[in-house]
Amino acid sequence: MKKRTEGCTFGAWLGRIAERLIPVPLLGIVLIILCAAESAARQPHVSAPLDPARYLRFQGTTSYAEIPNSPDFSVSTSGLTVAVWMRPDALTFPQTEGSLPTEQYVHWLGKGEPSREEWTFRMYSQTTPPGPRANRVSFYVFNPEGKRGCGSYFQDPLVVGQWVHVVGVVDTMAQQTAIYKNGQLRHSDSYSGQVTPAQGAVPLRLGTKDLASFFEGAIGSVRIWNRPLSLIEIQKLYAANVVPRHGLVAQYKLTEGSGPVIHDTADGHDGTLLNAVWARGRGPIGVATGSSGGGC
Repeated sequence: MKKRTEGCTFGAWLGRIAERLIPVPLLGIVLIILCAAESAARQPHVSAPLDPARYLRFQGTTSYAEIPNSPDFSVSTSGLTVAVWMRPDALTFPQTEGSLPTEQYVHWLGKGEPSREEWTFRMYSQTTPPGPRANRVSFYVFNPEGKRGCGSYFQDPLVVGQWVHVVGVVDTMAQQTAIYKNGQLRHSDSYSGQVTPAQGAVPLRLGTKDLASFFEGAIGSVRIWNRPLSLIEIQKLYAANVVPRHGLVAQYKLTEGSGPVIHDTADGHDGTLLNAVWARGRGPIGVATGSSGGGC
């Protein structure tokens, strides 16, 4: 009687011994149990997601980090992925921008200035009276002159002091943006015919984009790739801190703990702190879910 034990080496070895000791009607069940145990033992261990233990805190006014311009930070011919841990320490920010009083926002990480726009992350500030975009976190890509931007967002109930892992993706082949929260795709949107991303000459900034608005909160590790990461890669990055090496052009772990410099451990694009402070201590991860969307 031939037993099916393909792909089950240790189980097959024990199975041959078991054939001499266990009645045939029970042998198949024993082999299934042995193979299942071996398969489980081969699976890699995936730890639970961990928020940053060390990070930078931004005070909400003239507090940021600046990294000199590099083509590595722009949308490449393949695309761009930016992955960041962020934590709001306020829901209403002291220095915002936006044309409508009920739709004020801060740029909390991005590259671009007026007439030299590239891409950015936004978070909308709560207003009085309340506006339609409270708590919204967006990722946008722009035409250089800044008159048109397209992007994707999630609008979840955010809580002061809770961390969120945010990933913004530009796929130039598909001509799409996408935004992920805590390893899950929340929305993707086409910018075809609306936006043509171009390399600019302005710095990359954390805590602000163009010095017109400033984030009040914390930013943990920041990583940038010159290609769009896949859903599986983003899930592994969030869940187990598995960092894809292919296309990784910048990595700021932000674990220095002191000093005026943030170090790029991938390619040497070091940056400078301006009124941002080092901090440490873990906190909860925000998991509440609301709506999502995007467009131009």
